[in-house]
This record gives sequence, structure tokens and C-alpha cells, in this order.
Amino acid sequence: METVEKIGWMLNQPERWDFSGAENLYAGVDLGTYKTIVIVIDEKGTPRAANLRKAEVVRSGLIVDYIGALDIVRELMDEIRNCSPQEINKGATSFPPQTETANIDTTKYILESVDLEVLRVLDEPTAARLALNLRDGAIVDVGGGTTGVAVIRDGEVIYTNDEATGGEHLSLVLAGHLNISYEEADQFKLKKENTQQILPIVEPVIDKISSIVESFLKNFIGIKTIYLAGGTCELDGIAEIVSKNLNLETFRPKAPQFITPFGIALSCLKTNEHGAEVRKWPI
Repeated sequence: METVEKIGWMLNQPERWDFSGAENLYAGVDLGTYKTIVIVIDEKGTPRAANLRKAEVVRSGLIVDYIGALDIVRELMDEIRNCSPQEINKGATSFPPQTETANIDTTKYILESVDLEVLRVLDEPTAARLALNLRDGAIVDVGGGTTGVAVIRDGEVIYTNDEATGGEHLSLVLAGHLNISYEEADQFKLKKENTQQILPIVEPVIDKISSIVESFLKNFIGIKTIYLAGGTCELDGIAEIVSKNLNLETFRPKAPQFITPFGIALSCLKTNEHGAEVRKWPI
């Protein structure tokens, strides 16, 4: 079982969480537009627990409900800690690019309030790079509210940017076309059997996402491959549309919704002596 598949397998399943043999545990906290996820790894980067709640505490990449976000993170952490025989007191979190001023302190305070020493606060595409272990290329992280882009050269992030278009816009278009509520459209979008009906309806939004990516990458020469991450990229067919629009090879890993939160957790190892172990896990 590959790493992100293992995360999906253990998600919200305490009976599948396994802390045996771990010397140190680290929590990656991802506060998204429609869901908050905590992934706990050990010193080797092995996922040990994963917990998720649907929540609307973020809008266009900005935390708009601090108390709600704090309560959800505390609930997720309490559930994991109650199952763990050892302490989990170190963690990391993230923010969409270009929201640093508004988000870094807020997300840091949330983790500190649930008794996590904050080792890293990094932008989302940079976190995705850690999970994908990229040397060169571009990462496109399409979440619920924003599309973030990072350019990677020689293993380093040299550029990031972000714009407010994401999964919520797909749901809005779908709701209008099918004459259903936004909530119904959001659920309809998640069902794999609806993909062929959905794609022609939401393709204009995917075209918009492609144009955002194109505008961010226009000054960079030599990018051959785009790597997708984020919950919106769970939609089958999105990689093919983006590839066609940009005329670039586009890779969608398994379970793209877990790439960024897994990378957030892995970032903890970069500030401890375990950084060399990150590369062990295939995506």
C-alpha cells in the first residue's frame, strides 16, 4: 500500500491507527476551505493516524472563523491523542501563497492553543513538494477556494502564487446548471459515477484554473511537467483537461487531497534530525 493510500485507509478509523514502535510523533494540520485534516507521522515519515472533519472556517484561503477552526483542530487532536500511548506535542501547518500577512500568526496560534509546538508554517505548494519529493517542475494545488502554484528547480521552491478559484466554483457552476442547491452539487461532485456528466459542465472552470496556472508560469522556461494536488484534483479527467490547455505533461498522484497535508507533516522532519528519511515513502 502506497503512502497516500494508507492515509485514506486509516482516515477517521481509530482502530487502524498504529503508534507502535514510533520514537517521535508529529502532526500536520491542514485548514482547508471545506475540511480540516490532521495527519500524524513518526520520525521516519510513516503515517500513523489521520483525522478529518468537514468545516467551513476558511474563505478564499483566509481563516474567517477562528473559534470554529480552533474547536475543530482541538477535537481532531484530542481524538488522536486519546489513542496514542505517547505525547504528540509538535506540529506544522500551512497557508495559501500570498496570504502570509493574514494567516501565519492565526494558524500558528491555533496550533499553539492545542498544545502543539509549531515547527513550521509553510505555503501549501511547498508542502506538496515535500510529499511529492520533486526536483523540477511546477505544482498546482487546487483546493476548495484557491489555486496555488509553485515552481521547483533543483529541489528548491523558487516561486509561489495563488488566486481565488477552486472547488467551490465548480460546485457553484454545477448547482446552477443542474438547478440544485450548492450543498447538493458539492455532494454530487464527489461521486465517481457522476464524472462523465460533471466534466462538460465544469470544464469552463477548469479552463479558468488552467489560465491562472499559465499566467503564473509564463515567465519560466523549461517547465515540462505539472504535478496536481488538492481535493479538487480528485475529479477524474481534470489532469487531461489541464494538460490539453497548457500543452504540458500533467501528473495527478493517487489521492491528491492528501498530498499537501502529508507534506505539512513531513515538514516537521526538516526541522528535526530525521529529514533524510522523508524520501522513503513513494506517492
